Amino acid sequence: MEIFLRDMINTTENCALDESVRLSLEPMLRRAGELYRRIDDPWRGMKVFHVAGTNGKGAISSYLTHILCSAGHKVGWYTSPYLERFNERIRIFNGLGDLLLYGSDEPVGEIPDETIARLMEPIREAGRAVERETDVKPSQFDYITALAFSWYKEEQCDVVVLEAGLGGRLDSTNIVERPLASVLASPGYDHMDRLGDSIEEIIWEKAGIIKDGCPVFAYDPRSSLISKEDADAARDVLDRMSRVHRAPLTYLGYDDITLLTYSLEGQTFQFNPTGNVYETKLLGAYHPIYAMLAAEAVRSAGLADETAIREGVARAIWPGRLEVLLRSPLFLLDGAHNWQAGLALEETMARLTQGTTPVVFLVGTFRDKDYHRMLQAVLQQDRYPVVAFVATEPPSERRLSAFLLKEEVEKLLATARSRKVHVEADPCVECAMRRALYLAGEKDAMVCAFGSLYLAGEIKTLMRVHAARARDACGDNQEDL
Repeated sequence: MEIFLRDMINTTENCALDESVRLSLEPMLRRAGELYRRIDDPWRGMKVFHVAGTNGKGAISSYLTHILCSAGHKVGWYTSPYLERFNERIRIFNGLGDLLLYGSDEPVGEIPDETIARLMEPIREAGRAVERETDVKPSQFDYITALAFSWYKEEQCDVVVLEAGLGGRLDSTNIVERPLASVLASPGYDHMDRLGDSIEEIIWEKAGIIKDGCPVFAYDPRSSLISKEDADAARDVLDRMSRVHRAPLTYLGYDDITLLTYSLEGQTFQFNPTGNVYETKLLGAYHPIYAMLAAEAVRSAGLADETAIREGVARAIWPGRLEVLLRSPLFLLDGAHNWQAGLALEETMARLTQGTTPVVFLVGTFRDKDYHRMLQAVLQQDRYPVVAFVATEPPSERRLSAFLLKEEVEKLLATARSRKVHVEADPCVECAMRRALYLAGEKDAMVCAFGSLYLAGEIKTLMRVHAARARDACGDNQEDL
């Protein structure tokens, strides 16, 4: 352990990290490690794909799960946050049968409430013992991760797709010692109050999931929406961390992808290193890279053949992330909530609208996010006509006032666009959604909602009610719903 810690420090001599955090993994081991030990370390012996990163780790975990299920495996899938129900965070899909039901209104694969109650009883007792004996209180995420590990062990999952919550190095999931692969999503600036102010600090925390001798598959920082200087710095940290741990490192980026077709139905692309062609229903311009990171990770572990990989990529869905909720008017829902995600959304919108389809934006965000730069990314490029903006508030105490958001947008639009854009605010999400739909119909436009996963979850729930009412009013032949 001392050699491991010393090597980690040597890889980050240029990172101005707080000394007490830099020197060891002890904060995580004292919290999560002590908790797990008291419930017999349910994570031991699990085959795990470990995923971390700023943007895209959820999508990568979805591709991993779809590929593994297409290959017939029983997969434990751990993600955060949830959209509509807590139970979404902890799932088990038993092969293709369960997978094909995913995305329906039924809670397929989600941990049952009664299982949560039963398994949490010994976990809570273990947590109380940790606090009593060490004066360290396990975090809520420690408890949830312990619950996931316990259920996956009980259900004898073949493999687990494990998404880190925040960061990586001190994350509750980082107890896993030898993952089948460590997969790192696109780097960027988020949670800077916890992870650091520089890209080196942030990447060092994310790269803490790299383990001795275990393969690493990383989204090439040079394909991320960050500066060249930041991208070079991020690669430098990843290169050094991988060398220290003698972990084979593979970068994948836009140079590895050739886009063949793109439409509202999805995209077809070629993976240049092999020449193989894949289809994905997911619309983000970056999704071919995410898909291939997952594919190469599974391929390296020998857990899926090419047929399962191709089918898994084609079947993959990831609710609330560039998801089409309605066809008429077109209603696109995305969880973008930081600057890089805003840039990626702008790129996707430019492709979808082809620069001509008018757009009504419906946005709610948090006051502790860098919402100014996020809004700049989406509103100031002028690659599609913005005809209206409706500000609302996600269901959280951290929400930014809809009226402050409206003022911010009016300032941005005043300097960015010559044409008049209708801007209004309504804190009620349902009212704001109805208003956005009305404006879209009036202006023959599409709706794009973004700003928070909390908002995305609320809108999904409301849209389900909206669709049910429409079916009741017009019958079941609503092809547009």
